[in-house]
Amino acid sequence: MALIEVFEYLEWLMALLFILGAVLVAIEFMVPGFGIAGTLGIISLLLGIVVASRVVSPPVLVGIIAAVLLVIVSLLVWAYRSATKGGKISRTLLLHSRLDKEQGYTSVQPEESLVGMEGVALSMLRPSGTAQIGDRRVDVVTEGEFIPKGTRVRVIKVEGFRVVVARADDK
Repeated sequence: MALIEVFEYLEWLMALLFILGAVLVAIEFMVPGFGIAGTLGIISLLLGIVVASRVVSPPVLVGIIAAVLLVIVSLLVWAYRSATKGGKISRTLLLHSRLDKEQGYTSVQPEESLVGMEGVALSMLRPSGTAQIGDRRVDVVTEGEFIPKGTRVRVIKVEGFRVVVARADDK
């Protein structure tokens, strides 16, 4: 009678380890991190297989191992295809970027179109501040001069994130 109770306990432990392992591996795919959940999930699945080897016969054990491997491979394929085809997982895991064929992927919009445009300094530019250029508020810098709030400014160059302005009346 005691041996049957031990086997029932082991069956519950085996099922619990498999479920916990599958949940932890799925969490690892959904939440970017250091792999702790995935590592614990794989350890849990392996412990489930060890417990199953004590409880079930070898042909059933081979089926359990095959099912676990199939689940892991399916999750990996799903994650890879979704990330490369722009599926839902890629929107949650990957940064939204725009493709620029010359620069590769970049997270900023090009500001080169602002060169030559005029606007108004919304704050004191000493030498950095904010200006209204067209219909946009833009963080700008000068080449060292202080420009009072309300002064007309012109964009003279754009260097990556830096939008450089000068007084509009200066040539």
